[in-house]
Amino acid sequence: MKLKIVIKNTVRTLLQPWLSVFNQAVELPPRRYDLDWLRVLAFGLLIFYHTGMLYSGNWGFHFKSQYLSSSIENIMLLLSPWRMGLIWFISGVALRFIVARFSLGMFLTTRSVKILLPLLFGIWFIVPIQLYAQMNQEVGLFMSFWQFYSQFLDLTNPLFEHYQAGVWPHVDVNHLWYLRSLWQFTLLLMLVMPLLHHANLQAIITRLSGRSLFTVFIVLLLPLCILKLSWPSDTFRYPMGALFLLYGYLLAWQAAFYSQLLRHWQALLAVFVLGYLVVVLGYHMIWQNPVASQWQITSMDMLYTAQRLVGVLLMLALAQRFLNHDHPKLALLNCAVFPFYLLHQSVIIGLAFYLSKLQLGGFVEPLLILSLTFIICWLVFIVARRVDLLSPLLGIRVTGKYKAWQVKAGFLCGLILVSPLIFRLI
Repeated sequence: MKLKIVIKNTVRTLLQPWLSVFNQAVELPPRRYDLDWLRVLAFGLLIFYHTGMLYSGNWGFHFKSQYLSSSIENIMLLLSPWRMGLIWFISGVALRFIVARFSLGMFLTTRSVKILLPLLFGIWFIVPIQLYAQMNQEVGLFMSFWQFYSQFLDLTNPLFEHYQAGVWPHVDVNHLWYLRSLWQFTLLLMLVMPLLHHANLQAIITRLSGRSLFTVFIVLLLPLCILKLSWPSDTFRYPMGALFLLYGYLLAWQAAFYSQLLRHWQALLAVFVLGYLVVVLGYHMIWQNPVASQWQITSMDMLYTAQRLVGVLLMLALAQRFLNHDHPKLALLNCAVFPFYLLHQSVIIGLAFYLSKLQLGGFVEPLLILSLTFIICWLVFIVARRVDLLSPLLGIRVTGKYKAWQVKAGFLCGLILVSPLIFRLI
């Protein structure tokens, strides 16, 4: 018994820097309705963006329509620099609120189950239609989807000899890479949380937030530029996401930072518009130019990185200016974000694959895909939120009333289910 007490006290002493960070006895800032709206809009824009990827003539995607165009890329460049940066920033802010409300053990348990259970369900039951459409277009498959899926479940099937990338062979995350990275980055962030919450660092961040917006911008931009210069372009989205997650976490409760954004939203809008025009010009003159010099490419990379940050700051500013209020439907829309994110790309690609045979044309086809994607995702969401067994699989909060032991048993079952995935991701 004494040995047990000694071990318990030793573990508590070792974990004390982390235990003091979680479940803080402090008054939380009021709910950020502007960020709630931004979360809804940012994930909603993914549907338009990934539909556009079907028709982009120069950007790779899992499936392509026959109606390709390079002109659509000019529109997509309005979103592409900042869309994921904004999502990562909002995720960092949300994480800051969660850490303040949960104990360390509850944080690790709930985050793992709520992120990895939908990911596990997604890679086995949602993503496969994307691989089916991709392989049909690339190598030709003379089988139905259900025949394909029966072979998909066999991890050693020779059909997937050239499609081995994934968490398991040919079982890849595709658009759900964000969930995989969110869980991994959350663990990494947790390791350094005592440092992030140190009084000296918090004082530095508070002082920085009170400086001019230009100073704040430069301080946030420099690490992004250094990463861009030193990291391969094809995997840059990962450290970029981690950095914006960190920015969101550190700036979540800095009222002076958001006040500055609100004061300067018009200036940010002007810089963003100018930056967009230059990005489009540079895209065609430099990135699409096979004889462009290295200094031109590097300069364009830095400009694109700056536009990424400007876009995130502008969206935060505009949300404060125009969306900082509650709405009767906001909670419902926020609840729909996770299932829409899980489903949308598979629905888009599945629709594109089957509708391509009808040759509807370059206007009717994307319009139909967009409309049906929203309708299908919404119908699945409405059904799933009424079935408590389905809700956790799609990232929807269970609405039924359960006793404490039942909730704990549910999380324990969830941990058991995702444990093989945890070992693959660590």
